[in-house]
Amino acid sequence: MKRAGNKSRYAWFAVLVFWMALIFHFSNQRAAESAEISGSFSYRIVSGVRNVLSADWEEETVEAAAVWLEHPLRKAAHMTEYAVLAWICLGNCMQYLLLRKKRYVWAWLAASCYAATDEFHQLFIEGRSGEIRDVAIDSMGALLGLLLLWKILNRKR
Repeated sequence: MKRAGNKSRYAWFAVLVFWMALIFHFSNQRAAESAEISGSFSYRIVSGVRNVLSADWEEETVEAAAVWLEHPLRKAAHMTEYAVLAWICLGNCMQYLLLRKKRYVWAWLAASCYAATDEFHQLFIEGRSGEIRDVAIDSMGALLGLLLLWKILNRKR
């Protein structure tokens, strides 16, 4: 197998740094700001569903559904951002000729370690906290993302 060129390595590393910076940016938001963004997003989703279904929902119903949807939506977003991080970590691991299984393990470990540092970082942000449960959710997102990618890349043709 041919070693990856330096341009490819630099490109993968640049994408990794960009994605980690994006996660850091989201984590650097104060709790009120973060809640406002996710609350607004969940409200738009519920309003969109109401419009698509031509449902005659009262505004109170839309707001209650948006509040109910906000927490699972936030956790799904976290899992997704860490699935993407794990894919990017895997792309970086592929540049260094690691054995296939080790690539996936290292990618998952890197994403999980970043999840832990991200939660630690949140201890210093107004209104936020670092939660072991959130590290587990982010790590599960990374694992599920890698399993999905592995399944796609190894499906029988």
